[in-house]
Amino acid sequence: MIETTEYGAIDVNTLRDPVIQMNGLFNADAVYTIYYDETNNIRRLHVRPDGLNVGHPECFVVGGIAYRGPVRVIDLDGLHSILNLQKSAKEIKLKHVAKGDFPSLLNAKKLEGFLQWLLDEGLFVHFSVLDPLYWSIVDVIDSILGEHGERQLFTAHMELKNDLYAILRHDLDGTVDLFQRYSYPDVGREMRRAFVAELRALLEQRADLLPHFNFMMLKGALQIAERLEALPFLEDETPNVLIDGFGPFFVQRICLFKNSEHIFDVEEVVKTNIATMKFVDGARKLTNYRFADSKDEPGVQVSDVITGLLGKMFTFLNGTTASDLTNIRTQLTDQQRRNLGLLETLLDHALEENPAFAHYTLSLEDLRRKNVLFSRT
Repeated sequence: MIETTEYGAIDVNTLRDPVIQMNGLFNADAVYTIYYDETNNIRRLHVRPDGLNVGHPECFVVGGIAYRGPVRVIDLDGLHSILNLQKSAKEIKLKHVAKGDFPSLLNAKKLEGFLQWLLDEGLFVHFSVLDPLYWSIVDVIDSILGEHGERQLFTAHMELKNDLYAILRHDLDGTVDLFQRYSYPDVGREMRRAFVAELRALLEQRADLLPHFNFMMLKGALQIAERLEALPFLEDETPNVLIDGFGPFFVQRICLFKNSEHIFDVEEVVKTNIATMKFVDGARKLTNYRFADSKDEPGVQVSDVITGLLGKMFTFLNGTTASDLTNIRTQLTDQQRRNLGLLETLLDHALEENPAFAHYTLSLEDLRRKNVLFSRT
């Protein structure tokens, strides 16, 4: 929930200060110019009688490029030449650089030119990535821990979320059926024990998916849930609506980087939503963002390519086991290795500049898979 001042404005410091402190962030007060595009924005994820409104939701990414200082000209002539595009081309998109799934993208020579151009231009990559299904189920664990109030369990919250997700994503159709029968996330007080009992039954059936210790920890958390008087995030919710929009991810960036200039690609739903908000930094009114047509903003065009690439990468990781990733790495072509190395260099360069340039709402397992992908061994 976003807190507002008595005048209805959002004081950005109430949102950013806890995040900075909790994650040990630095350079959040620096002045950047930050460009954005997005990929896999399904806008809304909900459960229908015939299943999810989006059969297999892919990882949502909002991100792009950034640089220190105020707005400056980004000259795309050199990039047009690298990509063999006519100067008259209205804009650059991922399809002009590479096509296909993530391994196919890595095999594109033009992608190597694009990634090297980013490095040569001194541009930072930034992104916020979200797995919609993972985000939809974490309220189960947050409800248990919040209501139980045992501090020791809080230290294991990420592992518990990861393990519950492992159980539920093993059979997406079965999980959707569970959601349908309990009007998830509006499970309610009368149905919560039956809901938790079904989760325990699934855990028992799929115990081999987890290490024994993790199995016992999650089983213990679900046993606690059966004794609780409430599961607060699973009550008085909108039935069958898993995600009602990605606006909070845009707001989070505006607030976190309060001294920076944010230039978003026009996304009408988000634009309309944010237009109703007022941001202040203490007594100072913030007007540090705008929406722009990508045809008029080279920085947004470049952001289209990088967010498209990252969206393909995280969706690929989400659907590929760590052991399969290890095998895939051994079979990479020289071109794929070069592109993967350049992408890793860009991501490392971004984190060295500002750890907030990478924001993940992913399971621990998918973060481990990312590390396998970029393993140098």
